[in-house]
Order: sequence, then structure tokens, then C-alpha cells
Amino acid sequence: MFDPLTAFTLERPLLIILSTLYGLTLVFYCPPKVKTKRAIKITGLALHIMAVLIHSFLLFLRFSSTGHAPLTGLYETLLSISWSTSFVFLVLSWKRGAFGYGRAAASVSWAIILACIILHVFAYEKVVPRYLPPILHTSPWFELHTAPALLAYALFTLAFFAALTSLGGKDEVRPVRRSVASFYLWPGMILFTASLGLGGAASRLAWGAWWIWNPKSAFSLVIWGLFFLALLLRGEKRWERSAFPWLVIAGFAAIIFTYFFTNKGLHNFL
Repeated sequence: MFDPLTAFTLERPLLIILSTLYGLTLVFYCPPKVKTKRAIKITGLALHIMAVLIHSFLLFLRFSSTGHAPLTGLYETLLSISWSTSFVFLVLSWKRGAFGYGRAAASVSWAIILACIILHVFAYEKVVPRYLPPILHTSPWFELHTAPALLAYALFTLAFFAALTSLGGKDEVRPVRRSVASFYLWPGMILFTASLGLGGAASRLAWGAWWIWNPKSAFSLVIWGLFFLALLLRGEKRWERSAFPWLVIAGFAAIIFTYFFTNKGLHNFL
């Protein structure tokens, strides 16, 4: 176990290494049309796996410096979402048509890590370890609620890219892309639904009620409703081509708004 100061000091050089690895992964995932194209992509996959392993070590260091899972504040949640996006891609890359979204996963991870480096340089006060309120720090409910939500965000991000690309391209490719979007949505919805339930338990312990209406809670229901409606219409031929992709895109837009603009009131510690 690293002492908190050493763990925190190691973060910045590891972020630079991660930025380089994710950037190289993205490059290797986009090879030119040459005979060794497959070998180049496999190299990209190896780099991606290496980046996720180092990223996992970085999250462990963050845990060492704070004493809790890296789920508090903008910086920590960015680190976790970046890791989650690449992790779920690697776990689910066996699905037909899903491997091509390695570029999306790597680009999202790279962009978020770059944002974390910028925070280290220009907003150092935001990356200094923060501590949970005592009532949440002594209970596992907060982490049990937040962890599946961030994994769900990662799955919804990949579903967004699949839905977005299904709006263009050849006609024979579009159904495959919609299938990939649905493939990511199902586990995302399961995790997000579990997160809402566990959030009720965390809310009951911290604030004395199973559900409290506030911006984050309300928009979480909006997110759930949009993705549920998308899955409901997925098998309807009349709506699948038009409504399904746009509902997924709208759900992702709701996630972005919820993540950045609703951390107020009872959720201001995020």
C-alpha cells in the first residue's frame, strides 16, 4: 500500500503515460489500407489492454490517497468514466460489429485523460484528494450506488456512438450498428436501474428518505426513460430506423447535462 502523498504524487506522470497510450491506441485502430492492417489493429488492442491495466493502477493509487473509491468530484469521476469506457469495450468487443468502436472508446478515454491533465495544471485545487461526508464515508451504499452508474454511463457512451454511426453509411451496415447500440444498452440499463435502487438505500441512510426530488434525481429518471423507450422501440420496424437512434442520442445528451449541471444541493459533494 502506498502512502497518500506518494500515491498522489505519482498521478501526474501516470496520466501523461496514459494519454500517450490511449493516443497510440487510437492511431493503431485507424490503420491505412495495407496488407498488415489486421496486425496493426491487434497491436492497437494490445496497447488498449496495457492502457487499461495502467489506468487500473492509477485508480488504485487514488484509492490509496483518499481511502475511498475514486467516485467523488469531477476529477475522480472523470478518471473512473474514462477507465470504464475502455474496460467495457474490451470486455464486450467480441460482439459482431463492436470491435470497430474501439476507436470511440480510445478517443473518449484519451480526451478525458487529457482533461484530467489540464485540471492538474490549471485547476490543481480540483484534483487534491477530497473526502466524503462522514455519513457516506462510513457506509458502502454510496460506492455501491455510484460505481454501477459510471459503468452504465460508459455503456451508454458506446451505445451513443453506435447509434450515431447507424444514421449514415451503407444500408446493409446500419442494422448491424443499431444492433451494437442495443447490445450496449441492455447491460447499461440493468446497471443504471440497479444504481437507482441502490441510490434509494444511500439516500435513506444519508438524508432519511428513499427518494428526494432534486435536479440529479429528476434527470436520472429522464435518462432511464429515454433509454427504456429506445429499447422498447428497438424491435418495432416502423420506429427502429428513425426513432431508436435519436432516442439513444437524446439519452446521451441528457447524461452530459446531468453529469455537468446537476451536482447541486444534496449532490454538491460530487
